Amino acid sequence: MIDIGKRFDKVAYRYDTPDKLERSKKIIEKLLEVLPVDKNWNVLDIGIGTGNTAVYLSPYVNQIVGTDLSEGMLSVLKEKTEKMGIKNIKTYKKDILKEDIPEKDFDLIFNAMTMHHIDNPEEAIKRFKDFLKEGGYIAIVDLYKEDGTFHSDNTDVKHFGFDFDEVKSWFDKEGLKTVFIENIYTIKKEREGKEKEYPVFMAIGRFDKNGGK
Repeated sequence: MIDIGKRFDKVAYRYDTPDKLERSKKIIEKLLEVLPVDKNWNVLDIGIGTGNTAVYLSPYVNQIVGTDLSEGMLSVLKEKTEKMGIKNIKTYKKDILKEDIPEKDFDLIFNAMTMHHIDNPEEAIKRFKDFLKEGGYIAIVDLYKEDGTFHSDNTDVKHFGFDFDEVKSWFDKEGLKTVFIENIYTIKKEREGKEKEYPVFMAIGRFDKNGGK
């Protein structure tokens, strides 16, 4: 069985590249444009990694709680927050799909570029909702359907992106109303001597006990 946490440990200290930082900035700019984020919000960032999106979001919210499987990635994030003087990001090395954390009732659950590594995204959404308050949002950022060439090594890749109907069906099943879904960014990579484009989407669902109606 592959330990994805240990795999990411190996790349943690070279993970932050200018293109990833730019992508994270654009993602949070779009999130702030779409959602009524305010300083009272508590956010759960699942698969927080080295925390690029969390760092950009941190000035706008009360607290960000992050979970990740990689000790190395969380170490990079810790160094980053200490250097930048960021006090409102805390982390747990936990698999949120199997383990609990003390905090619940989050205003926003955020998950960026990790869903394609999860076996059953539909079950993951169900689990995420356990930590969401009524009226809260789940925001998923991931690859739009691609041909399997995005990663140079597909060892831990469970899905080659997703289409919008698929993502909406996850939300529908859990009573989340889809309030936003569109491609927001394009990652460019060289493949076989040519530049290929891989769209990245953001999908946001809102939880209401009346079934999202």
